[in-house]
Amino acid sequence: MDEACLRDVLEAVEAMESDAAPDVLLNVLSDRYARYVLCHLSDESTATLDALTDTATGLAATESGAIATPGDREEIRLRLYHLVLPKLDAAGYLEFDSETRTVERDEIPAVLRELLQKET
Repeated sequence: MDEACLRDVLEAVEAMESDAAPDVLLNVLSDRYARYVLCHLSDESTATLDALTDTATGLAATESGAIATPGDREEIRLRLYHLVLPKLDAAGYLEFDSETRTVERDEIPAVLRELLQKET
C-alpha cells in the first residue's frame, strides 16, 4: 500500500462511527489473502473455495514473482478455509458455507471497496 492509499485508509477509519468497525476494517486490510478474496468477490457475487484459491494463488505468485507450486496452492487453500473465510464471514462481508465450500458476497463497506480498487 502506498502512502496516499494509507492516508485514505486512516481518513476512512477516522470517519467511521462504530467502535469495532475500524479494527475489523484494518484487520481485513492487513491480510493480503482477505484482500484477494474481496477483490474476487467484487467481480462475482458467489464463488467456490477452489476459485478463490486459484485467484489468491495467482495473485500471490504475481506479487512474489515466483511460480506457484501445488504445495503453495494447498497452503493457501487451507489458509482461506480455516482463517480468512471465517474471518470475513464473522465481519459480515460474506457468507461462507464450509460444507459446500461456497462463498456468497454480503455487504462490503464502500470505503473498503474503494481501497481495494486502488490496490488492483
